[in-house]
Amino acid sequence: MRLPPASIGIMQGRLVPKVGDRVQSFPVDDWEREFPLAAEIGFDSIELTIEMASWDIHPLRTADGRKRLDRLASANGVALAGVCCDTVMERPLTDSDAEARGRAVAMTIELIDGAGAIGLPMIELPVMGAASLKEPAAQDRFATAMDTLLPRAETLGVDILVESDLPPADLAALMRRIGHPRLGINYDTGNSTWFGFDPDDELPQLMPYLRNVHIKDCTRADYSVPLGEGETDFVRIFRHLGDAGYDRGFVLQAARQADDVGAARAYFGFTRALVRCYAPEVA
Repeated sequence: MRLPPASIGIMQGRLVPKVGDRVQSFPVDDWEREFPLAAEIGFDSIELTIEMASWDIHPLRTADGRKRLDRLASANGVALAGVCCDTVMERPLTDSDAEARGRAVAMTIELIDGAGAIGLPMIELPVMGAASLKEPAAQDRFATAMDTLLPRAETLGVDILVESDLPPADLAALMRRIGHPRLGINYDTGNSTWFGFDPDDELPQLMPYLRNVHIKDCTRADYSVPLGEGETDFVRIFRHLGDAGYDRGFVLQAARQADDVGAARAYFGFTRALVRCYAPEVA
């Protein structure tokens, strides 16, 4: 099913208990239970997540698993927004070792193929931490990897979205350098606060490439706090999005709480109010 304009989704795993001590991971035992929970709250979509710990068991990687995902999405009226490939943070596409880099590219090709087989509109690559693009050599290796990945994505109708810790001018320059219509940006509201970026400087530069927004709140000292309790200036951010006519998806990736379902209800209301205020024509 297609995503409506300005859809509001939630990251997979945020409506069921955490797996161990991981804030974000594929919920091995509970992933099917999330779809009716998301629908009951009012979410339009779920963004899947996969990491190395779930690589061998994730439903996106098998034909039967993809059928189950598709059936659950259709039965509950909750679209699949895409997949967040945390695998690339553990197996970077920018690894200095050519053999390791080749394995990372092969894994990402498999995720593009899985996304294309089930009609996911995008895969998201969080290239931060060990996978950061801050070094020029890392950007060169990333661009080389994109030479392989983007033609495959284009054939299958899948966007590749980059979530990065690069300053906005550098990230926009990288988008221009690669210059492919299937390459875009996933903007994380909380990460930008954490990294000290100013929305008035950042968003005008990134807006031409923006295709998904993660909703999170942070401070410069605390990574991820409940929405509205941090330093993220949501009013300024949504004003920029509204002025630019942004009508793509929003996905909640906000701080976990003891009652994740209750928190998700509050977060959904918080985000819907912002969308209706600053993009009323698509809300």
